[in-house]
Amino acid sequence: MAMDFDSILKDAMSALHEQRDKMLEAKRELDAATASVTSKDRMVSVTVGPQGQVVSMTFHTRAYQSMAPAELAAALVTVLNEARARMGSEVIERIKGFQDFGGHLRSVTGLAGTPVEIDALLKPLRAMAPAFGQEEALEELRAARQEEFAAEEEEAARLASEQKAKQEEFEAEAESRIPTGKQEEFSG
Repeated sequence: MAMDFDSILKDAMSALHEQRDKMLEAKRELDAATASVTSKDRMVSVTVGPQGQVVSMTFHTRAYQSMAPAELAAALVTVLNEARARMGSEVIERIKGFQDFGGHLRSVTGLAGTPVEIDALLKPLRAMAPAFGQEEALEELRAARQEEFAAEEEEAARLASEQKAKQEEFEAEAESRIPTGKQEEFSG
C-alpha cells in the first residue's frame, strides 16, 4: 500500500511541477505580450500591454489637429478599447489551458471521481490525526458563534431602527402639541 501511495504522490508532484513550469512560461510570455490596433482611417495606432495599459500611441497623420475634441476623443476611445479587447482575448486564450488542472491532477493520480473540494479530499487524512474530533468541534463552535454574532447584530440594527422611528414620532407629536395661537409668539 505504501508503494501505491508513494507512486501516487510522485505522479502528483510531477504533474504539479509540470503545471508550475507551464504557468511560469505563460507568465513570462504574457508579461512581454502586447496588442496593437490602428484606426480605420490610419490616423492613430495604439499598443497596450497585458493588463490593458497603454504602451504606446502613434499619430501617423496630422488629421487630429483639425478634429473637434469630441471627435478625436471618440476615435481614441475606439482604438484603445479595440486594443484592450484584443489583448484580453489573447490573455484568455493563453490561460485556458490551466482551467481544469484539478481534473487533470485527479486523473494522473488515479483519484478521478474524488471530491473536488480540497477539504473533502483531505478529510480522511485529517480524521487519522489524534486531534481531529477537537478540530471539528472547534470549527462547529466557531460557526455557531459567527451565527450568534450575526443574529446579535441584526437585533441591534432592528432596535436602533425602532428607536429612531419612536424618536421621529415623538418629535412629530411635540410639534403638534404647541397651541396654534402660541406658534406665532415663538417664531418671533
